[in-house]
Amino acid sequence: MSSTLLPLILLASHKKGKLMSEPRDRFRCLVLSSLVLLMPSAAASQSRPLARALPAELAAGKRIFDAQCAWCHGTGGTGGGGPNLQRTTLSRASNDASLVRIVRTGIPGTEMPNFAISLTDRMAWQTAAYVRSLGRTAVRPIAGDAHRGAEVYEKTGCAACHVVNGAGGVVGPDLTAVGALRGPPYLRQSLIEPASAHPPGYLVARAVTEDGKEVRGTLVSEDVFWILLRDASGVVHSLEKTDAMKIAREPEATLMPSYASRLTSSELDDLVAYLSTLRGQR
Repeated sequence: MSSTLLPLILLASHKKGKLMSEPRDRFRCLVLSSLVLLMPSAAASQSRPLARALPAELAAGKRIFDAQCAWCHGTGGTGGGGPNLQRTTLSRASNDASLVRIVRTGIPGTEMPNFAISLTDRMAWQTAAYVRSLGRTAVRPIAGDAHRGAEVYEKTGCAACHVVNGAGGVVGPDLTAVGALRGPPYLRQSLIEPASAHPPGYLVARAVTEDGKEVRGTLVSEDVFWILLRDASGVVHSLEKTDAMKIAREPEATLMPSYASRLTSSELDDLVAYLSTLRGQR
């Protein structure tokens, strides 16, 4: 018996500072010690495959996921600002160890944050086990037709601003793997209300020079002396800062237009279906 279990058993078997000897008390002590022995330790749970998580551990992982992860990945992992997790294969988590690590420490250089301060090793394991279980969930089909969506993408001129597999413009984010990074609800929202789904790295700013020239675009770079803005046509303007120059940053703005009235509801469904198929494969 582990030395860490003895104090618990002895504590349960003491009454008013004396070891209990009544049969009922001895029975209670035996039950308690059995329960303690049956409880998996943190080290034991982390050494087991995630697929062998107990129902109570999955329930604990779900509670953590709902509190910490559903904001981005959606309730039940259906996707949102983060990717849909209801899939058998996760591109960045090919094995259990990598999934647990990502849950706890995030993915550097992405929007997946580090939870090392708020999640213990056991909590990370339980959450990862729940995430892995989502791959066994029956995935609800996405409304719309991806083939028609590809036609909508082309006729709407999306390629003028976005890159897919190396082809297209650079005004907006690269969409080559957007289906693996974003869920369908987020994709639809970004088409209807693009300002509400503002992508990082695309801060809009407006500069008015001393001679009255106005340039509005996404911020490419900025230092003490210069500011570089890329306008909606893709042209990069290099502007020297002066005391007379006025610069206004628009953190809630975007250069992308809304397609709420430009596309029908079925066309939006088709376009979302197409974007959901873009997972980085060439």
